[in-house]
Amino acid sequence: MEHSTRQLRVKENELINSLFEENRGALETYAGLLIWWNSKINLVSRDVSRETVLLHVKHSLFVALSESFFFSNSLIDTGAGGGLPGIPLAICFPKKKFLINDIVAKKIFAVNDMINKLGLRERVEGTIGDVGSLDLDGVGTVVTKHAFKLDQLYGLIEEKPWGKLVFLKGYEEAINESKSLRGKVKINIIKLDSEFMPSFYNGKGLVEVERISHE
Repeated sequence: MEHSTRQLRVKENELINSLFEENRGALETYAGLLIWWNSKINLVSRDVSRETVLLHVKHSLFVALSESFFFSNSLIDTGAGGGLPGIPLAICFPKKKFLINDIVAKKIFAVNDMINKLGLRERVEGTIGDVGSLDLDGVGTVVTKHAFKLDQLYGLIEEKPWGKLVFLKGYEEAINESKSLRGKVKINIIKLDSEFMPSFYNGKGLVEVERISHE
């Protein structure tokens, strides 16, 4: 297994800040919908503040720092819950298609309602089921936010065609989980808790798994 780790760069954070500000109106609308649905079903932590939801929305945008994200026209967000990170990314990247996936039916019901109200239906769809049962043909990147261990998701879709897996999760966890990965893979980690970042990002990382060869 190949492994590389580095800190987030100032220019990368500025890029995400710009992306957030350019799309703030739609992102705040999504945050409002997410909070409303969260009062009905458990999508994020109970009694979460609007400020915290917006932090999670902005956190989702760091997936855009993955090179594979830019080269993928079709992506799957699995274990998405209320649509994080897929819906914020879909808002900010209007030329990309997203499949938002979760095994819990009521969460995907909420996701599809939000997709409709945000006017994203033409290229974003929520689907219920195990990611291992999904058709991944043509999918360049699979993304997930705190929903899976590296070896867990890799094992579920190991036999399927995909480009790269991109995780938003604790980087120490990711390093430990990567030791259980089968086959030859390359792990790239960007630590998001650089000195210029707020405490919300402490311990968080952008983790990219690339399959070098299939055994």
